[in-house]
Amino acid sequence: MHAGEVGIEIAPLVGASGGDDKLADRVDALLRRTCLIARALTGAEQAALKLWVDQDAAKARKYFSLSEKYETYRDFRVDPRGLGLHGMAIPPGEIVRLTQEEVLSHPLWQNFGPVEAEHPPMRGWLASSICGEDGRVYGLLQLSDKAGGRDFDDDDAEHIRELAALVGEALDALRAAVSIS
Repeated sequence: MHAGEVGIEIAPLVGASGGDDKLADRVDALLRRTCLIARALTGAEQAALKLWVDQDAAKARKYFSLSEKYETYRDFRVDPRGLGLHGMAIPPGEIVRLTQEEVLSHPLWQNFGPVEAEHPPMRGWLASSICGEDGRVYGLLQLSDKAGGRDFDDDDAEHIRELAALVGEALDALRAAVSIS
C-alpha cells in the first residue's frame, strides 16, 4: 500500500485454481494500481473499480483506493452488485461527471441503500466504463470527492477516459494471452 492510501477492497474473491491464480494476481495488481493512478490524476479522495467476471455483473470484484481522509473506512466491505449510480451503463469512451447536487438529484441515486451508515460518503462523481476494443465491458471506474471540495473538471474527465481505455487494452491483451497459451 502506498503512502496516503488506506484500504483496498477485493470482494468477493474469485475462486481461481491452478494457472488461473497467476493471472488473477496480475489482474488484481493492475486494477489496484489503476485506482491509485486515477486518484493521482484527478485529485480524488476516493477511487473504485468494479470488474465484472465473465461479463456477469452478479460476479464482480471491486477495488478501492481511499485517501487518508477516509481512514475510518479502511475495513469497509460491500457486495459489488452495481446498484444505483454504480449500476449505470456508460457507453465505451464516454464519461459521466456529476456535481454533488447532480448526484443527489439523479434518478439512479439510492444513497447506498441499507449500507448508507457504513459506506464512505459520495461527493460528486466521475465515472467511465472499462471497455475492450470490441466493446466488451469489463467494468466501471469511478471517483468521488475531489480534494479541496472542488468539482471534477474537463481535464479530470479526459484523464479518466484515457486511463479507462488503457486498462481496457491491458485486459484485452491479458485475455488474448490466456486464449493462446
